[in-house]
Amino acid sequence: MPNRREFLTALVATSAAAATKGFAKAAIASAGLTSLVPRQSSRAANYWCTWAVQNYVHGQGQQSIDLAVLEGDSGGKLAHDAMSENALLADGGWASSFYARIRRDLFLLLDDGWETGGTATFQLDPTKFHSFKGSNRARLRALNAAIEQRGWRGAALWCRNTPGGAEDLDLERECAGAGIRYWKIDIGDPNFNLIQARDKAGIPLMLEHVHGESPVNGNWTTDGRFGAQAWDSRRMEILRNTDVYRTYDVTSILSLPTTLDRTAEMLHSAAGHSELRSLLNVEDEVYVAAVLGCTMGVMRHPLHGLRPNGDPDLFFNGPRKAKQRMDEVVRALRWQRIAEPFPCGVGTFQRSAEFLTDSWTFSAGETWEHELVGATVRQSAPAVIARNIDLPIVSAEGERPFVFAARFPNGAVAVGAQERTIPGKAWYMPRCAVTLHVGDAPGPVGIFGEFDRVTLTFAAVQRARRVIAQDLAGDTPVDITSLVEFEGASLHLDGAVLRKVGLGRRTLGDLSSPAIVVALI
Repeated sequence: MPNRREFLTALVATSAAAATKGFAKAAIASAGLTSLVPRQSSRAANYWCTWAVQNYVHGQGQQSIDLAVLEGDSGGKLAHDAMSENALLADGGWASSFYARIRRDLFLLLDDGWETGGTATFQLDPTKFHSFKGSNRARLRALNAAIEQRGWRGAALWCRNTPGGAEDLDLERECAGAGIRYWKIDIGDPNFNLIQARDKAGIPLMLEHVHGESPVNGNWTTDGRFGAQAWDSRRMEILRNTDVYRTYDVTSILSLPTTLDRTAEMLHSAAGHSELRSLLNVEDEVYVAAVLGCTMGVMRHPLHGLRPNGDPDLFFNGPRKAKQRMDEVVRALRWQRIAEPFPCGVGTFQRSAEFLTDSWTFSAGETWEHELVGATVRQSAPAVIARNIDLPIVSAEGERPFVFAARFPNGAVAVGAQERTIPGKAWYMPRCAVTLHVGDAPGPVGIFGEFDRVTLTFAAVQRARRVIAQDLAGDTPVDITSLVEFEGASLHLDGAVLRKVGLGRRTLGDLSSPAIVVALI
């Protein structure tokens, strides 16, 4: 007689087979439906940053590579030197090759190596960008135009330790005159002079600040917690005095729990302070950004297999294979056409009392932080997180995934489940069923990740309504009414249906988790 786990496995397999058979019939009913994803690109402050791909240049095509030179300052120097006009703008270069389906939703952010004479001169390096002539403003304008011509929203620029005083305003005016609309300030501006000068002059420039962090949180030999953030802490002070607060650098393999815990603590302290209008940037955790109403500093790129000795990449490595999950970026960005990021202080925030701990023992070539090589690192984050909505109810046998949800100011709702990194089972999705009380939210609903079942419970009984779903990477909606179950005020969505729809526009060979938008009409 089968045990409970065997029974559930068989049940899900049967359900998946039935869903697949029924799906073709359901798809026929989609004729005449309008895409649930707007054609208009998002105006959210999202960008793709060149830093990770710069760090992947050295060693390509060589017979061997010294892993030590990729770490620390030497690795940073190699990445700095890798930035060039040819790498960025030539046919087949980064700007021409990456994110063709979603470029207009992203700034292209040039990281360290684009300027000459320091880290905040804003002087475009004439030896690296030799085609651009004239004054510096003219050269920056031409750079921005070249990036826009390749379909991106425009150029954004990295800097560190701006000069302060009146010079800050001069640099802001220089960039504004060149059409540059976003700065990534990677440490510096301690008194927020950049914000004050910009506001006084009315310059159209978005500014991102950070509090420098180690790539892992807290005491990583035990639980690796980020820690509570008092309202008067330096991090919260920065959050109150910027447009965008970036949660900062992380290791690739433990990125999810590290970033989730930072995000949870910052949102917990900010919640209810409606005067706080800044946004959180959670870097490359794109499904976290999409679900929790944050912005993205996307860093992943599709280049892999170009280096010797096992193709080491200190920024994207390990079992997650993030560089083969490019569709996730497309889905996350297209969701933000429906539900834009919203300020940290808006609404409520909840987190579960339960925390989940992930861990990894780092080998050489898996981190730029030499101290972590050979060490077992632990990072924890709340098991469940919610903004402006009740905590999702998670049912699972054994290990649980990280689950998070939000209700957006426009009435859209999103829920996500993401994988775990545990010794012996790295980057795997524990099976779970999730119930989310959406109340009177009109939707639509975004569902990100793998589930056995998702139940949406409304404030009132849903009668005679069609259920339309769509892969967020595509433009073809499907009527799935015959494949779902209404029960009183609840709508039950089978995981096999979510997966079938949520990977409907999957790029061949892509490993991304599904993401779907659902609407009741």
